[in-house]
Amino acid sequence: MSARSPVITGIGMITALGCGVDEVWSAMHAGVSGLGPLTLFPSPRYGQFPVGEIRHDLIKLGAPLRGSRSDRLSWLAAREALGMAELGDFNRDRAGVVLGCSVGGSFDSERFLENLIKHGKMRARPTRFHECASATNLIADSFELFGPCTTVATACSSSALAIATAAELIVAGESDVMLAGGGDSLSRMTWGGFHSLLLVDAAGCRPFDAQRAGMSLGEGAAILVMEDEQSAQKRGATVLARLGGWGTSCDAYHSTAPHPEGAGAAAAMRAALLCAGLKPAAINYVNTHGTGTRDNDMAEAKALKAVFGAHVPPFSSTKRFFGHALGASGAIEAAVCVEALRRQELPPNLGFTTPDSAIGLQPLTTFEPAPLHHVMSNSFGFGGNNAALIFSQPETSPVAVSRVRVPIAITGVGLVKTSQSTDAKISWPLPADTVRAYACSESFSENEITVKQRRRLSRLGQMVLVAAKRSKPLETDRLSVAIGTGWGTLCEAAMFIENMIAKDEREPMPSHFINSVHNSLAAQVAIEMGAHGLNFAPTERDISFESALWQGVQQLVTNEADCVLVGAADELNKYLLSIGRRWGLWKNATPAEGATVISLARDGNTRAPLAHVRGVRFGRYRRPFDAEREAAWIAEAIDLTQMEVVLSGANGWKPLDAMYESVVEALSTRAGRSLTHQTYKQECGEYYSASAFGFARAVELVSGGCRGVLLYTLSPSGAKAVSGVLP
Repeated sequence: MSARSPVITGIGMITALGCGVDEVWSAMHAGVSGLGPLTLFPSPRYGQFPVGEIRHDLIKLGAPLRGSRSDRLSWLAAREALGMAELGDFNRDRAGVVLGCSVGGSFDSERFLENLIKHGKMRARPTRFHECASATNLIADSFELFGPCTTVATACSSSALAIATAAELIVAGESDVMLAGGGDSLSRMTWGGFHSLLLVDAAGCRPFDAQRAGMSLGEGAAILVMEDEQSAQKRGATVLARLGGWGTSCDAYHSTAPHPEGAGAAAAMRAALLCAGLKPAAINYVNTHGTGTRDNDMAEAKALKAVFGAHVPPFSSTKRFFGHALGASGAIEAAVCVEALRRQELPPNLGFTTPDSAIGLQPLTTFEPAPLHHVMSNSFGFGGNNAALIFSQPETSPVAVSRVRVPIAITGVGLVKTSQSTDAKISWPLPADTVRAYACSESFSENEITVKQRRRLSRLGQMVLVAAKRSKPLETDRLSVAIGTGWGTLCEAAMFIENMIAKDEREPMPSHFINSVHNSLAAQVAIEMGAHGLNFAPTERDISFESALWQGVQQLVTNEADCVLVGAADELNKYLLSIGRRWGLWKNATPAEGATVISLARDGNTRAPLAHVRGVRFGRYRRPFDAEREAAWIAEAIDLTQMEVVLSGANGWKPLDAMYESVVEALSTRAGRSLTHQTYKQECGEYYSASAFGFARAVELVSGGCRGVLLYTLSPSGAKAVSGVLP
C-alpha cells in the first residue's frame, strides 16, 4: 500500500473577531483586535482587564441546546468545516474526531458551584457536560462519525496535538477522514488562575514587544477537516493545504515556566522539519506561540534562533487578535496558517511597537503579500508541552512516515489501587449524606515520594508518579509519556474554584490552579524522569487509557522513542460522589479511584518482557448496538485464534453488561470455540480510567499462563476500544 498523507479540505472557526473563516480574516485585515470588556461573568478583582470574548448568541447561530459553551463553540466550527469540505456520501466508520480542550465545561460547572456555595442550592444539571470529551462526543454524535474519536488535554498545546494525533491516525490507516482542532470557552477558573500567576497584561497582550507584561485571555474554536490524500483525490475534493510535518517534545523542566533556552520548543520544531523532510530554510513563515509573557517570548525567540540560525523567517503572533484561547489556540493558529497559504499573505503581530534588544528579533507588523510554500505553527503549554505543525501547498510532495514493524513489549506494570477491604465513607457538606467508595489509602514511602514532592504535587499527581516509578521504565534518553485521565485533578480544580467564588477573587490559590490541568499528571512524570519525548494527556472518558496506549505504541513503531510510559488515573471527589448519587450512578457500581502506568518498549531490549501488546484500536459504536458489527471490528485488529479470554468492563449495569455478553458470544462464534468472559471492576471499582487496571490484570493473566487476553471497553457515551495482550 502506498504511503498515506494527510491533507486539509475544510476549515471552520469562531473567535472574538467573528464567526466564520472569511469574517475572521477580514477583521484581521482591517487590523481589528478582538479584545474588549469582560461581560460573560462578573469579576470583582480582574474585570477591568481586556479579553477576547465572543459576543454572538451561540444558540441563534445554530448551536445545539445540549452541551457546554465549549461544546457549542466546537460544534459551530465543525459545521463550517464540514460545509467547506463538501464530503457528501462517505464511509462514516472511517471518519473520526480528535479535539483539543483545556477548559471543557468549567464555565457551566462553575454556575453549579456558585449556587451551592452562595445559595446552598444543589442544582447539578450544568455539570452534565463538564468533561473535555463532551465536545468530541457531541460532534461525533451530531455528524454520525464512528471512527477513532478522542480528546487531548495538554493545556495550551491541546489542539495542536489533536491535529498531530489525527494525522497519525490517517497515516496509520485507522481512518480516512478526521475532524481535528479544538475549542475552549472563558471560565472563572482560567480567568482567575492566570491572573493569580500575574501573567495577564492590563493593556492587552503585546507579544515580543519590549514593554510586554503578559497575556490576554480569549475563547474560540477551530476545526480542520483532514483526509487521506488519495481519499480526497478520489472524490475530487479541493485540497486547501497539506499537513507536511508535525513534531512534539517536552521540556521536562518546570510546571509552568518554559525552558529558559527554549530547548523543548526547538526540539519540537526540528522534529516537525524532519517529519516533513524539509530544511529550515524552506519555511517561509512561523506563526509563533507568542503569548506576550516575558519568559515565553524570550524562550521562543531563542528557539527560533537555534533552529533557523541567522535566517529566522518572517514570524508573528496572532494572539492580540483573538486573545489566548488556551486549548483552542493551536487550532485557531493552524487555521490562520492554512488561510495564509491560500491567500499568500502574512498576518501581522498586532500590539508590537517597541523592539526588545534582549530578543533581537522583530515580528511582522503589517499584512504583507508573500510567496508561501511551507509555514510553521508553534504551540506550547504548561508542563513544557510543545508541538509544532508544518502546513504546505497542496502540490508539494508528501514524505512517508517510517514505521518499524516489531513486537511491542510490556516491560513493567505500576499500580496504585484500592481493594474491597479498604472501603471508606466519604461525605460532603451539602447535602449531608455519605457514599461508600473504594478510596486509595496507601501511604507512600520516602523512596517513592519525597517531602518536596508531597508539598508540590496534587494527591492524584502523587499517585501517578508512584505508579510510573513502579513500572520501572528502561533507562533511556528517548522516553515519552502518555497518561490519560477521564476527570482530571478534580480535587485541585474544586479547591481553586471554591476559593475564587467564596472570596470573590480576593485570595487566589495559584498552586491549586497549576495542578488543576489534566496534563499536570504526565508533565510531572516527565519532569521527575527526564522524559523529553512526546507528552500526551488524552481524556476520553472510559477509553482514556486506550487512547494513551495507542499513542504510546505509535511512538515506538515510528521509532520516536525507545521506551514509553502509558497509563491512566482518576480520583474521587466530593462533588463526583454527590452528583453521582443524585443521578443514580452508584446503584450498581462502587465509585473508586486509582492509577496505573505501563512501561512499553520495542522487543529485543535486555529486559525480559512480561507480555506483548497487539491490535490497539478505538472508535465509537452505532446505536442500536450490533454485536456482530462489533465482533467484525475487533477481528480486523486482533487475531482471535490467539485469544483465550475476553476481559471486559462490565460493571453490574444490565444494559451495558448485556452488550458485553453479546459481543463475547459473537466473538466465540467467529473463533469457532468458546472464549472465556472475565471482568475486573469487581476488583477495582468504577472510575473512568479503570480499563488501565484491566490492562494490568490482562498482563497478570498472560504472565500466569493464559494464551492471550482481549481487553474490550465500552462506554455509555458511545466510545469503544480494544487491545490484545499476548505472551
